[in-house]
Amino acid sequence: YNEYKSYLRSCSYKLMNGLMDDQQLQQLVVFCEQLYQASNLNDRRQAENVLNELMNSPDAIDKCIHILKRAPSSYTVLWCSSCLMRLLQRDRLFVLTEKKLEIRNTCLGYLATQPSEPFLVQSLTRLLVKVIKLGWFESVNDEHVFRKTIDDVQTFIKRDVPSCTVGIYILSCLIDEINESSTVRSLVRQRKIVSSFRDESLKSLFNLGLTSVKQLPVSTVNNDHGSAKLMENILQLLLCCLTFDFIGTAPEESTDDTGTLQIPTAWRSAFVSEDLLPMFYDLAISLPTNLSEKALQILVQLVSVRRSLFSTVERKKYLQSIMDGIKKVLDNGSRLSEPGCYHQFCRLLAKLKCNYQLNELVDIDGYEGIINTVAKFTISSLENWHFSANSIHYLLSLWQRLSTAVPYVKNEKEHYLSIYAPQISKTYLKSRLEMVLGVLRDGLDDPLDDIGTLHQQLDLLSTMIRIEYASNCNAVISLLEEAVTAFQNASNLSLQNLTILENRLTWLILIIGSMIGGRVSFQVNDENDTLDGRLICSVLRVLQISDNRLEQHGSKNLEIGFIYFFDQFRRIYIGEQVNRPSQVYKVLAETLGLTEESLLLSILVNKIITNLKYWSKNVDIVDETMQLFNNLSIGYTCVRKMSKLDAIKLMLANHNADHFPFLGNYSSECLKTRRTFYQALGRILLVDLGEDEDKFLEFMKPLTEVTDQILQQLASNQFAYSEEQVQLQTIGLACDLRGLALSFTNKSCFSMFFDWLYPKYLPIFGAALNRWTSSEHVSSAVLKFIAEVVVNKSQRLMFEVSSPNGILLFREVSKLLCEYGERLLALRDIPEDRMYSTKLKPVSICFGILRSALAGGYVNFGVFKLYGDECHLNAINMFIKLLGSLPDRALIEYPKLSSSYYALMDVVTQDHMTMLGNVDPNVIVYMLSTLSEGIASVDVTISTACCSSLDNIISFLFRKTRQKDSGEAMIVEKLRDIVESQNNVFQQTIASIVHIILFEECKNQWSMSRPMLGLVLLNQEYFKELQQNVISMQPPDKQPLLAKCFDNLMEGVEGNLLGKNRDRFTQHVSVFRRDVCIQLHLPRADFEQSGGPGSSQAEHNMMLS
Repeated sequence: YNEYKSYLRSCSYKLMNGLMDDQQLQQLVVFCEQLYQASNLNDRRQAENVLNELMNSPDAIDKCIHILKRAPSSYTVLWCSSCLMRLLQRDRLFVLTEKKLEIRNTCLGYLATQPSEPFLVQSLTRLLVKVIKLGWFESVNDEHVFRKTIDDVQTFIKRDVPSCTVGIYILSCLIDEINESSTVRSLVRQRKIVSSFRDESLKSLFNLGLTSVKQLPVSTVNNDHGSAKLMENILQLLLCCLTFDFIGTAPEESTDDTGTLQIPTAWRSAFVSEDLLPMFYDLAISLPTNLSEKALQILVQLVSVRRSLFSTVERKKYLQSIMDGIKKVLDNGSRLSEPGCYHQFCRLLAKLKCNYQLNELVDIDGYEGIINTVAKFTISSLENWHFSANSIHYLLSLWQRLSTAVPYVKNEKEHYLSIYAPQISKTYLKSRLEMVLGVLRDGLDDPLDDIGTLHQQLDLLSTMIRIEYASNCNAVISLLEEAVTAFQNASNLSLQNLTILENRLTWLILIIGSMIGGRVSFQVNDENDTLDGRLICSVLRVLQISDNRLEQHGSKNLEIGFIYFFDQFRRIYIGEQVNRPSQVYKVLAETLGLTEESLLLSILVNKIITNLKYWSKNVDIVDETMQLFNNLSIGYTCVRKMSKLDAIKLMLANHNADHFPFLGNYSSECLKTRRTFYQALGRILLVDLGEDEDKFLEFMKPLTEVTDQILQQLASNQFAYSEEQVQLQTIGLACDLRGLALSFTNKSCFSMFFDWLYPKYLPIFGAALNRWTSSEHVSSAVLKFIAEVVVNKSQRLMFEVSSPNGILLFREVSKLLCEYGERLLALRDIPEDRMYSTKLKPVSICFGILRSALAGGYVNFGVFKLYGDECHLNAINMFIKLLGSLPDRALIEYPKLSSSYYALMDVVTQDHMTMLGNVDPNVIVYMLSTLSEGIASVDVTISTACCSSLDNIISFLFRKTRQKDSGEAMIVEKLRDIVESQNNVFQQTIASIVHIILFEECKNQWSMSRPMLGLVLLNQEYFKELQQNVISMQPPDKQPLLAKCFDNLMEGVEGNLLGKNRDRFTQHVSVFRRDVCIQLHLPRADFEQSGGPGSSQAEHNMMLS
C-alpha cells in the first residue's frame, strides 16, 4: 500500500505537469478497474484507498480533469466523473468558473462521441448538469456560458437517433437537477436558480418535448429499439417539465396526489390546444407497456393543471377531453392488465376530483356512461384484490371525495352516487372477507398487518358508506350475526378455520368502526343513530365472547379491530362535543342495559386493562391500547368520569409489573408505551388530587419500591440478578417518571413530586449516567427525564419564597451535567455509525437541559457568585467543552443538535455573558461564526435564535461600555477586542441580513432588524460600502431610488441601542423592504439576480452567502 501511495504521489506530480506517460496512466486504469470489478474485497479496498488519496489531494479537481480529457478507459472515466461529482458537492469548496467550464466542455465532448456504456452516459450526464447548476449565474465576458449548454445540447437532437436520445436524456436530467433543492445548501440560491431556469428555458424544453412526440411515429417506436428508447426519454423530459417546482415551494412527495399543477400563464397556449390530451391518451393505449405507463404519468399531471389557467368555456372543454380519454382507456382496457399502467390510471382517477367539482363533472356530456364505467372498474378492482392491493387507496379516494361533495351538489342532473357508492362499499366488504381465505391459503401479505394503510382505507370508506346508510348497516349486521353464531360454536373448529373466522370478524368490526367514525357530529339523524346503536351492540357481543376465551385462545387481529372500533366510538359518542340526547344510548339501554356514558367508559377501561394483562408481550396491541387510553385521558369531561371508576382506582393503586406485566418488559419498543401509560395515569390522578400528599405518596408506592431497589443495589454495588437487569430497570424508571413529569403541570402536584424525588432519589440518575456512560439507552432515557424535570411549564417550579428548591435543583443538575460531561468527553474511538446515538444525541439533550435550567426563572444566579458556589460557572464551562468536542459538521448535519445549541446560545448570551469572559477567544470566535451561519438557516426558529443571540452580545457590549463597571471592565474589554478582531464575521452577517430582508420571504423580519442596528453601528464604513455595491448592481435608472431607500433606512436613527431608537430602526426596516419591493417596481427575477453579470465574484459570493 505504501508503494502505491508513493507511486501515486509521483503520478500526481506528473499529472500536474503533463508528464504522465502511457504506462503510468495504464496503472491508474488498473486501479479503477480493480475498484469496480475486483471480486476480492482486499483488492477492492486497496484500490479504493489509493484512489481516495488522489481524490483528497488539494488539487484533485485539476488532476481528475486532466485524466478525464485523456479518457483511457470506461472505468477510469467513471471514477473521474464520480470523483468530480463528490468534490463539487462539498460545502465551502470554491471552484473557479474556468474549471467548471473545462469540466462542462470535457463532458459534452465525451457525450458527443456516444459512449456505448449506459453507466458512463449516466455518470457524465450527472456531472454535466451539476456543473451547469453550480455555474448558472456565472458569466465569462458578460455571457452566461453555462446556460448556453442547453443550446449546445440541442445540436445533439438534430443529429441521428442515438445522439438525439443522449441529448434528450441530458435535458431531462438537467431539469431534475435544477428542481432538486437538496443539491444546493442555500434555499435562497435554489429559488433563484429555479426561477431563472423556469423563466428562460423550461417552456422551450416543454415545447421541444411536445414537438418531438408528434414527430416520432408510434409504428416506428413499436418496431425499433432505438426509437423506443428515444420516445422513453422524450416522455421523461415532458414529465420532468410538468413536475417542476414552478412556484418554489419545494413540495413533499406526500403531497403529489393532492396538489395542483401551477403551470405558468405563459404556457397557456399549449394547454388550450384541443389535441394535447387526446394525443397522450392515444399514446397510453398504443405504445408498449413501459412507455404507456410513462404516458399515463404525464396524464396524471395534466389532469392536475390549475383551474385558473383556463376560462370557463376552456375549462369545460378540457374536462370533457379528460373524461372522454378516461372512458377510452377503460373501453380499450388492454394496458390496464399491466400493474404499472393500472396503478398510474388509478392515480389519474384520484386526481380527477382534486381539481374539479362534482357539479362540473355531472354537467359534462356522457357523464352517466363514464361514471358507470368507472364504477364497474372500481368494483372489478376490489374483487381482484390480489392484483390491485397498492392502488385501492386511489380508487377509494376518488369515491370518498365524490361522496363528500354530494350534499353540496346544486346541479339538477343526477349524480348516480346513491347507486354506485353503496355498491362499492359492499364490494369492498365482500372482497375483504374473501381475502381472508386467500391470504392464509396462498401465503400472501395480510392487509391487517399494515395498520397505517388499513386505517387510511377505512377513513376513506367511512364517508361513502354513509350514503344509503340503512342498506349498508343491514348488510353488515346480517354478516356479523352470521359470523357471531359461528364464533359462539367455534370450539370444534380447527385452528385454521378458527383463524379464518376471527379475521373475518376483524374486518367486520373494523368496517363497523369506520361506519361509526363517518358520522358528522353536527348533523343529528335519529334513524342513523339507531342503526349505530345496533352496530355497537353487535360488536359488544363479540367482545364479550372473545374476552371470555382469552385464557385459552386469542387473536391479535381481532384485538386490533376492537381497539380501532373503540377509538372511533370514543371520538364520536364520548366527550365534550357529543350531542345529547342520542338515540345510540337509548338502543344500548334497551338492548344491553347500558344507561349511562360511565357504564360504556367502564367497558372501555376494562378492555384496556384486559389487553395490558393478556397481551403484554405483543408490542402492537399494547401500543394501540395505550394510545386509546391516552386519548381517553385527554378529554376534560371524560377524564373526570373515568377517575370515578373502580377499575381506574385499581390502576392508580397497583401500577406494577404484577398487575400490568408489560411494565416488566424493558425492551426499547416498550419505552414509549411506559411513558404514555404514566402520562395518562398522571392526568387521571390530578383530577381529585388537590393538595392531598398522602394520596400522592400512596400512588407513588409502586415506583418507590422499584426506586429503593435500584438505589440499594447501586449503593452496595451488589446486584440481585445482574447489572444488566438493574440497568434496564433504571431505563424503565426514567421513562415512567418522565411520563408523570409530563402530566404534572400544576404547581402543587409538581411540588409533591419534587419532594418525593429530591434529595433521596435524584442522585440515582447521576450515578446511572456515570456508571453506564457508553450506553445510549441509559443516557437517552435518563437525560430526557431530567430535561422534563427542569422545564418550568405553567410556572410549576416557582417554589415558595422561603424554599431553596430552585437553587438545589440547579445545583444537582449542574453536578449531573458536569460529571456526565467529563465521562462523555473521555470516550474515544466511537464508531461513525454510533457517533450520533452515543455522543451527539446526549450532548443535544444536555444543551436542552442547561437551556431550560438557565431560562426557567426559578434560580437567582447571583446567589452562586455571592456565596462562592461554582455550579453555575461549571455548567457553562461544561457547555463550552462539549461544544468544542463536536465534529466539524455536526451542527450542520444534525438538526436536533443545532436547534438545542442555538436555543442555549440565546439564553447564555441574554443573561450570562459575563460567564464567557474566561473562555478561550477561539471558542468565542467559533460561536460568532456559527451564529452568523445560523442567521441564513431556512429553519425560522434557528434563524430567530441566532438573531437574538447576536443582539444580546452587541447590546451587552454597548451597555457595559457605557456603564464602565470596574468589576466587569476586563471581561467587557476582552469580549470587545474579540468582536473587533472578527469584523469579517460581522460584515458577512450584515450582508446576509440585508440579503434576506431584500431578496427572501423574510418570516422573522422583526428579529432580523434587532441585531442589524448594532452591527451597522459597529461597522458603519462597511455598511456604506455594502449599500454602494447593492446600488451599483441595479440598472442606472433605478439606482437613485434605491439610494433613497437606504438613506431613509438610517434617517433619524441615533448611535445607540436604546429601546426607542431600536423601535424606530425596526419600523424603518419594514418601510425599506416595502419601498424596495413595491415603490421601485423591480421585477422579482431581476432583483433576485442582483449578484449577476455586473458584479465581481467576491461581491456575488457575499450576497449569496
